[in-house]
Amino acid sequence: MIQFGAQCGSSQAGKAIAHYHVLLNRIFYQKQDSSDYFKTLLFLSIVLRVSGKHRDFGSEGAEFLQKSDSRNVYTIDFAIPEERWQNKTDTQLRTYIAEGVRTCYQMLKEKVMTLDEVIDEDKLDHDFEYGMEQFMTLPLLELKDR
Repeated sequence: MIQFGAQCGSSQAGKAIAHYHVLLNRIFYQKQDSSDYFKTLLFLSIVLRVSGKHRDFGSEGAEFLQKSDSRNVYTIDFAIPEERWQNKTDTQLRTYIAEGVRTCYQMLKEKVMTLDEVIDEDKLDHDFEYGMEQFMTLPLLELKDR
């Protein structure tokens, strides 16, 4: 349904967001050639752009909704300033990310609805909400250092 990417402005930003990024993909993304949710689209995409010491993306929230040039996918960026992830508890960061993901999802859904791409809006919303419940309650995965 949704694939999550990440671009981080420092290794610290990457470490702060990595567990959430992986968890979101485990919940929402399954590689496939067709979709149960969309007529011709493969999936939706949200890219977490996390500002850090080496690169500041200079914004916050959902931006740059567009169709991918290379794939049949609609994508949106979710910009996260440094002060939103530094020195935050798991609950604070998880809640912030969830709110941003919800906003991005709503914007993406509105776009693909206007394109008559959605097969079953109720199923799409239900599965998204179920995924968000999982995101808010599942433990973070242990990631091995890369």
